[in-house]
Amino acid sequence: MNNLQIINTLGLLSTLIVLPFHYIIQIRFFNNFLGFENKIWKCIFFVISLLFLNILTYKIQFPSPLTFIINDLLCFIFLYYLYPGNFVLKLYASIVPTTILLLTYTIFLNFDYYVSSCIYNLNMSSILNISVLFLINITRESLNLIILFILLKKINKLLNFKEKIVDAYQSLYLFVPCFATYSLILIFYFTQYIHVDNKSYYLFSIFPKIYFVVPFVCIILLISILINAYIFKKVIEIQEIEQTNLLMEQQFKLQINHSKNLEALYSSIRSVKHDINNHLLCLKILAENGNTKEINKYLYTLGQTIKKLNYKIKTGNVISDAIINEKYNIAKMNNIEFICNFIVPDKITLDSVDLCVILSNCLDNAIEACMKIEDETINKKITINSYIHDLYLLIEVSNTSANKLQYKNNKIISTKKNKNSHGIGISNIETIVKKYNGILDIISEKNKFILNIMLKVKNN
Repeated sequence: MNNLQIINTLGLLSTLIVLPFHYIIQIRFFNNFLGFENKIWKCIFFVISLLFLNILTYKIQFPSPLTFIINDLLCFIFLYYLYPGNFVLKLYASIVPTTILLLTYTIFLNFDYYVSSCIYNLNMSSILNISVLFLINITRESLNLIILFILLKKINKLLNFKEKIVDAYQSLYLFVPCFATYSLILIFYFTQYIHVDNKSYYLFSIFPKIYFVVPFVCIILLISILINAYIFKKVIEIQEIEQTNLLMEQQFKLQINHSKNLEALYSSIRSVKHDINNHLLCLKILAENGNTKEINKYLYTLGQTIKKLNYKIKTGNVISDAIINEKYNIAKMNNIEFICNFIVPDKITLDSVDLCVILSNCLDNAIEACMKIEDETINKKITINSYIHDLYLLIEVSNTSANKLQYKNNKIISTKKNKNSHGIGISNIETIVKKYNGILDIISEKNKFILNIMLKVKNN
């Protein structure tokens, strides 16, 4: 073997030796970034498959860009089937390690060129020279892995989507800059050798002055990957804050309405208490005159007045009593049939404000849907039920409707004119369902809409 063949063989050997560690770092990044939900033997099978592929596809002279692309495609397929999250995030996770490695390789191009030139002129038949070359290659590959590990760990600290829902559209802000860097550095790295008249030339030897700038550009690009991750994190946090503010604003409005209703109730009670002496005086006069018929009529009228102060629907919870009875009265005024089998058990870990948001949004949407019905053959009807199953409270709200739901990106589109200020009802319910580790299921049938909510309200 000549010197060039020995150098390339040792380079390939050192690359294959550190390759398992490279995939271990990648798997660790995938687990922390996306969250792993499958058995570990699938990861082992994936690593062995990629190692076998690399042994087959690595050329002795120089690795092909196709090798990197195939590896990244296999990584994406692996992530797509075994990890949670949207496909854009998985694309990002599959290419960002390769992008970091290629940028690291490019940073040390000058160093590799000088070392290769010096070693090429040595007598490679010497075992000492071969050992030194092999040690240099292993050190270089190890340094690349250390940089890869540090940067991926930093990205994991900035971006952790295990318990967050990030849609594909949002993920594009993270993926597109990384993909642009990936494409550019892949093309640049694999155009270092040019062949003219059956001769090979290294671009560094042709443009040595320009190549001194390359390491600084690559370092800036590595930093830009971290900056992009940081900016994306802040964007997600701002969106979460806006969502929380919308939820708090709606909760505040609900609390105001609830306070107004209670104030009206207390005002009625005070009015009855104030007039009680007059009522007793009237009854006394009627009794003295022996007017039994007028006494019965007066007592019936007084009973009806007092009856109005009582809640028609009793759920076992003050908050749900106030909300459901308020919505019941609104439904009754709009000729909407209202059936309630809703009971709130004692000793459940369900916050009153959260219960208020769920019931108010569900019933407001149901009443609005019924009021939009113009077809007289459709019976306007709202039904609310609740059940306890093991650790979970199940709430079912159904209503008749005239229009089918419209979806976009797996989200319900609001039919209201002002979509910016509306359409947050379902979103608020989803936020609370997530808080209680529950499930939200929406069923849309012909002229019927069903909302099933499951909340964990008891400890194990």
